Amino acid sequence: MERVIAGIKLQHLLPQIKAITPTQVKRYLIAFTLIIFLAPAIEIGFYLFSFNFVVYENFVSWYFPAGVRVVCYLFFPLRYWPALTIGFTLGQILYTWHFYDEALSDIPYRLAKSMLREYLILLPVIAIKLLKIPLNINTVKNAVIVIFAAISYRLIRSIIIIAFNDRNNKYRLIADEERFEMILAHQLGGIIPILIMLLLFFSGMVLYKKWHILISENSAKLIGQLIICLCLFITAYQLEPKSLYLLRMLAIFPLIWFSYSFGALGALSYGSITVITLLVNVYGSSHTELMLNTQLYIITYSVLAILLSAFVTELNKSKTALLNQNKELIELSSLTQNLATKVVNVQESERSQLSQELHDDIGQNLTALKTNIAILEKKSASYNELDNTILRLKNVSNHMYDSVYRLMHWLRPRLLDELGLEAALKSELFSENLKDAGVSYSCKINGPVDTLTENYKIAIFRICQEASTNTMKHSLATEFSIDIAYSRDQLEIIIKDNGIGLFEQSNSNFNSGFGIIGIYERVAVLNGECKFKNNTNGGLTITIQFTTK
Repeated sequence: MERVIAGIKLQHLLPQIKAITPTQVKRYLIAFTLIIFLAPAIEIGFYLFSFNFVVYENFVSWYFPAGVRVVCYLFFPLRYWPALTIGFTLGQILYTWHFYDEALSDIPYRLAKSMLREYLILLPVIAIKLLKIPLNINTVKNAVIVIFAAISYRLIRSIIIIAFNDRNNKYRLIADEERFEMILAHQLGGIIPILIMLLLFFSGMVLYKKWHILISENSAKLIGQLIICLCLFITAYQLEPKSLYLLRMLAIFPLIWFSYSFGALGALSYGSITVITLLVNVYGSSHTELMLNTQLYIITYSVLAILLSAFVTELNKSKTALLNQNKELIELSSLTQNLATKVVNVQESERSQLSQELHDDIGQNLTALKTNIAILEKKSASYNELDNTILRLKNVSNHMYDSVYRLMHWLRPRLLDELGLEAALKSELFSENLKDAGVSYSCKINGPVDTLTENYKIAIFRICQEASTNTMKHSLATEFSIDIAYSRDQLEIIIKDNGIGLFEQSNSNFNSGFGIIGIYERVAVLNGECKFKNNTNGGLTITIQFTTK
């Protein structure tokens, strides 16, 4: 039994463990080997490239291998880090051996020591990766995290080198008043290439993901505007070299424009071109002041381009999500309106059918009853004892007939079908009902309301009908009026009474027993506007407006 249970547990666990195939192992070993062979060449190549950007002669330059390492550590999976560390360390050993005559001894020890130190430096990056925080620029938060992780690598590495490496620590030989300046220059000498490499990497990633739009009209505008902007700056510099300081300041405005017009692709493309132009401008220069000024602009444009691209990307995603939500809301609103229309049509159909049934069945039977009572009255004229009974039956049948007739016309007035809306509203159907409840009635109609479509005529009649019913049952009013104006596709209905009005919560929520919901729904079906307002001197005013075209 225990074996069976253990077997069941094992079967549940096995699907969760991803089996590693021999093909995957082979691919990993090939990639691992390629990294070990390529990393030293990349390290040495970018080290030599750094000689063209000297800040302080024989002391500080822009150290481009740091930028390459940071990009690789940030965006390579953790399983490839050992290969990266071995490769980059071999590159450092080779160029120190070639350029500084350092002996090639204790290589395994130096590799182990370098790997331990690198992983200590990379602790913030390791924490970010283990927490599975996205290292991208899809949001401003993610972009800030990437920049922080990249710069932290340089800061921690420099602190370790300065504080613990006595043999190569040249800062102890510098005068105290100049030491801080040199330390700051050393830090910036590593941060500059890190930001440049991040900018170029993200530009390449965006281009790779959006390669399909490079043949579009929008990309042609982007490339054209980039070329025009670059030509204008180069021309201005050639005409007046002393304007370089001003040009570097003004270059920020096109960055904002390209971010606004072309999104992340525009921000990163312009930022990359600007930074590359600045690199070309100081390439091979040993002018310390020029290098110090230029590196501030490179930092500014690199960070701004990355953050602006992240901001625009996040903004576009939010905009897309909002548009999708609006689309869904519009669809739901349309669906709700269609359902309301169907409900109103079903109500009208049922009322019409019920009116017809009352007319054809109950009405005819009541008429037959009245006829038979009349016949009975004639035949029993000599029987005095039946007179009172027949009189009572006659009164009851007349009352039943009048009630059914009134209900039948209230459900579906014949006047609305036969004579039109204006006649129905001005007929005794409203005035008699209101008069019986002690309410005086007036109706004013301006405009050809009978030319309206059937939907509008039925809706107007039912709205007025519902309002009059509310007045009779709930408002305690003594006056009720309807004022309708129709001209040039604009229809306005104003219904007033002098009763107690609506409660405050009903005024906003339409949540009362006054039948407000029925009026509101009929107006909404026809895309109209409906307002309920308590009058200052008492009573309620309902204002309804339609655009009938």
